[in-house]
Amino acid sequence: DWSRSLGCILNIDPAVMGLTLLAAGTSVPDAMASLLVAQDGEGDMAVSNAIGSNVFDILIGLGAPWVLSAIISKGAPIDVCSDGITLAVLILVGILGFVIGVLALSGWKLSPKAGGAMFCMYFAFLIYSILDAYLHFTR
Repeated sequence: DWSRSLGCILNIDPAVMGLTLLAAGTSVPDAMASLLVAQDGEGDMAVSNAIGSNVFDILIGLGAPWVLSAIISKGAPIDVCSDGITLAVLILVGILGFVIGVLALSGWKLSPKAGGAMFCMYFAFLIYSILDAYLHFTR
């Protein structure tokens, strides 16, 4: 896996690689698709794409490999490194609440201020995640 090798060569934590390089690689095409349909006046479709993509990633992107692993291992439990997963889920729920709050305050319109607030929230999450990967807040 090239991302793991690159992270190893550059001494970058695998969690940081997942949050940055791999996340961008899968999300940039979705963002471009949302941008194109939003420019055509289809804001609802752009938001639906963002939400649907993330629901798919979480439920299918995690669920399918676990089901396949369970089938291959004949139902044996699957060990998952769950250090900090509770906090990660709480942060995810908090970010969802933040996005709903930003949209409500902007009259349910995607304004430059709403976009800027979401952009800032992403970088706050990214900084926290990078610091956690190296300073181990949650472990």
